[in-house]
Amino acid sequence: MKHDLVRAHGADPISYSTLQAGLSYFETSFGYIAYQRALGFDLTLGPPVCAPGDRAALLQRFLQAGRRPLFFYVQRDIAMLAAELGGARYRVSGMGVDKVLSLEAPDAGRSSRVHGALKKAVRGGFDVVEVRPSALDSGERARVDAITRAYLRRSSVPVEMRFINRPLTLEDDGLARMFLLRQGVDARVFGYAVLDPYFEEGRAQGYLLNLIRFEPTRLWGVYYAVVATLAARLREEGVPQLSLGFCPLYGVDTEGCTPGLARQVQWMERRFAGVDYLARLRELKDAFPGMTPQRYFVTPSPWAVTALLSFLRATGVPFGELIRQRFTDKPREGRGTLPATASSA
Repeated sequence: MKHDLVRAHGADPISYSTLQAGLSYFETSFGYIAYQRALGFDLTLGPPVCAPGDRAALLQRFLQAGRRPLFFYVQRDIAMLAAELGGARYRVSGMGVDKVLSLEAPDAGRSSRVHGALKKAVRGGFDVVEVRPSALDSGERARVDAITRAYLRRSSVPVEMRFINRPLTLEDDGLARMFLLRQGVDARVFGYAVLDPYFEEGRAQGYLLNLIRFEPTRLWGVYYAVVATLAARLREEGVPQLSLGFCPLYGVDTEGCTPGLARQVQWMERRFAGVDYLARLRELKDAFPGMTPQRYFVTPSPWAVTALLSFLRATGVPFGELIRQRFTDKPREGRGTLPATASSA
């Protein structure tokens, strides 16, 4: 049933991630809210999955039944509606931006890094091949697993993130799409990418680049080449959008938000600007022109840090890891040490 609701009403790029294992659900006959219990909050993953006209009713029911609901990673209309329905004790603030590429627009405005990466990709025999995850044989599955393990060992956040990033699964429901990255004369598989769909009137209006992972390689600019290649293919299919996911604590917009909470988030944006993981996300996604819709959170707590800690608990990323990175050097992209993209990251 939830798959059907996502196909019918999953217009938000994060909608498909609400189907990942391990989440809890507040369900009604007309929709659901996905959430994770973390540090005393019911932390939602994006907006309600339901028809637009049912959002207020679903939010109101969740506010009444949930245990300290905290609406996380929602767009402005949902944030303001949730704050209104929650009453005076609920506070709202921006928290960062998504990067969404319009595939109906020309490629003008892309960074020189993207053009350079595509030239190197051609010389390096780079290719992107779509596969059905369920059709992978045992050897191909072992290859994907080895790539995942190697990636996590070198990642700037060396844990399998969940919640805002949907962990890899090789189950095939016909909605998510998987691509293998190959290079060289022998077309050796050295990475993979996963696209999650989001919908409008039952048809894919775009895809979220949920995962991109690869082993160390001499080929420079793999992320740029993959995004440009996937964007070109989706454009040929008539797909309007490609979302590169979330850049947390970047471009925070606090207009119309709760002043005290907004000041705290702005302080966090300045304080964590140098964290390698966050800086790398900004650098990669800023290489592509596109829209930057703001994401918001709505909380019953007066402290922004409680939302951050709840989010990190839900993702499995230790807070100490971000603090440690405040003092580390930036890794090189060619070594495969990319942060997660989604939605986030």
